Amino acid sequence: MLNPLGTWTLFKRETARFTKVWTQTVLAPVVSNLLFLTIFGLSLSKSVQTVGDMPYLAFIVPGLIMMGIINNAFQNPSSSIMIMKYQGIIADLMTVPLRKSELLLAFISSAVIRGILVGTITLLTSLFFVELTYANPLMIAVSSVLVALFFSFVGVIVGIWASDFDKFSFIQNFILTPLTFLGGVFYPVSTLPETFAKLSAFNPIVYMIDLLRYGFTGFHEFPLALGLSVTSALTFLSGLAAYLILRSGWKLQT
Repeated sequence: MLNPLGTWTLFKRETARFTKVWTQTVLAPVVSNLLFLTIFGLSLSKSVQTVGDMPYLAFIVPGLIMMGIINNAFQNPSSSIMIMKYQGIIADLMTVPLRKSELLLAFISSAVIRGILVGTITLLTSLFFVELTYANPLMIAVSSVLVALFFSFVGVIVGIWASDFDKFSFIQNFILTPLTFLGGVFYPVSTLPETFAKLSAFNPIVYMIDLLRYGFTGFHEFPLALGLSVTSALTFLSGLAAYLILRSGWKLQT
């Protein structure tokens, strides 16, 4: 039997968890993105004025927006599950009258909202520094939601897998952050030496940033069908994995 009220209650709990400390969960990442825009954009734009036909600042803003979406969509469910583990209430969550799909829906919905919120505020504040175009608003919306969903699912998986905050921090600092910075946020992948350009093709974040950049500027380095296929497939597979892990109770009921 479905339990929409219970799903809504858990969703509100997860959302209130980050809105109550909005200076840490929303304001801080936006300020960090603006610092990146100032340091990299305003300084490098003097020597690298354009990328293709667009100003350098207009080139990096979509990457910064995507970086905000990625980090915050990932952190919301992963940190929440980790905290519940330390509080000893994660096993109780598995016994509430909610289907595992409803648990996942509540976690994911809140995470997507946080990711999109940070991305949107990053966009709005960036408008004080650069004039942006909107070549394909539909692609902006689709890529943002798909990426937020993907990293929300990944956040659930990592939160369940990590037995302590050291493992959680390892994923965040040594895998997610390097992949994001090497995903073409500040530079076109096509300008890299051939070896590094080929290696970048194995980084899925490259395609995600490329899709969003196309949505704003019309500029893309990879076939759009390839980027959408990679992003959609990863989102589906990560969602399926997160659901199956939740349903199995792995590391949650012991």
